[in-house]
Amino acid sequence: MSSYISDIATSNTQFEGTILNAASTHDSITFTFLIEEASTKKPFKVCFNNLFLRDASRSPTSVDAKTGQKLFTTGQLALKKIHTIPNVIKISKDSQSVNITWKDGDSYDYPLDFLYRYKGSTFATRSLRNQSSMFRPIIWNKHRFENSMEHFETDYSKFMEDDRTLFDALINLQRYGLTLITNLPKEESQNPELLKSLCERIGPIRKTVYGETFDINNLKEDDTHISSTNIKLPFHMDLQYMQHVPGFKFIQSIKNETKGGENFFVDGFNIGRSIREQDTEAYEALQIVPVNYKYAKGDMRYFESRPVIEQNDTSEHNIEPANYEYLIRNVNYSPPFQAPFTYGIYNKIPKDTDSESTDTENCILTAPGKLIERFTFSDFVRGLEMFETLTHEEKNQFMIKLPENSCIIMNNRRVLHSRNNFETNNKEDTRLFRSCFLDSDHFKSKMKYLEEKFDL
Repeated sequence: MSSYISDIATSNTQFEGTILNAASTHDSITFTFLIEEASTKKPFKVCFNNLFLRDASRSPTSVDAKTGQKLFTTGQLALKKIHTIPNVIKISKDSQSVNITWKDGDSYDYPLDFLYRYKGSTFATRSLRNQSSMFRPIIWNKHRFENSMEHFETDYSKFMEDDRTLFDALINLQRYGLTLITNLPKEESQNPELLKSLCERIGPIRKTVYGETFDINNLKEDDTHISSTNIKLPFHMDLQYMQHVPGFKFIQSIKNETKGGENFFVDGFNIGRSIREQDTEAYEALQIVPVNYKYAKGDMRYFESRPVIEQNDTSEHNIEPANYEYLIRNVNYSPPFQAPFTYGIYNKIPKDTDSESTDTENCILTAPGKLIERFTFSDFVRGLEMFETLTHEEKNQFMIKLPENSCIIMNNRRVLHSRNNFETNNKEDTRLFRSCFLDSDHFKSKMKYLEEKFDL
């Protein structure tokens, strides 16, 4: 089991306890357990939302064993009820875990430590500082993007040598969140300095947990990147577990010989606007409920919480539906690195569970303030269902199989990306990509400099 696989699977907490009971209803499971701390036994009773429990499963069918990354999205669970209906609930003989087998076939032993850790505490969400730009983003779907591709592609040599060409490419990147650099020198493609110099044409490269640049190679086993496998990747953004998420991602296509493996891109601003127009309460909840993200490999431990949608303060100007691009600031979405929820996961304990044979009159219950969160969480789940559905509608997707010796640059705070599964005709078929990141501050700095240079 990978060291990443959530703190629900491994624990250093020193306590003893016993799980007494687990009772289910159509949408929740109520657990009763005793915890011994400092020679004192404390009884607890907590009612968890079924979606939270199923989403927290770290079974082999739910989490990739090598990378520790989730193999499903929360939206997929919400769309089909079968995922969140328990089939069998069984407390282990030693009363240290509860096995839940769900109707979709998933089965996982939820340890006592998990119940204790998520019994009901106060959690805080950090916020990011406002980001703004003088150029107006253009919100797009497939049709609009494909009819606005005049400046989508830029020749590498001109990008590197001519500031006006660079400026045009960055304006396109600001407007649409995507731009493609073509005709990278093939003879230098294997050298990481090529991608680094391309990035540093805009600003200093961002060093991350993966280094300055990192390779994705289907011919080499890698327990760091699930993208080196041939499975289809869900729509996501990168490094959401960092306090300061890089603003832009570069993907260089060095070799792309496999069958399939197309890249898909979706404008998160377009998805946010659609949800806002259809269900304002769900949209509001997507701004409130913190989604937790985690990275734990080797000696690195990163954790961050952020809502799916962040927007600027409202004003008479940006509150108008036609000016939504001035209202929305960031979209945050990365299911592969998602940790268990800590908001809205508690349901009110059903009255029929009070008739248990175990004396639980003195149980410590979930704080009332945490129980109220379930109403917002319900709106959030509805918004997530819409988010999942809209991102997978073909009319909202731009698809491209990246040509060799090209590099696509995307706005990592706006554009979601995915990759199709791929096949190899023989063992030598190679899919070699190289990536790096750039902070938004450097992008904005270069834009401001070029605006001044060209007196715009």
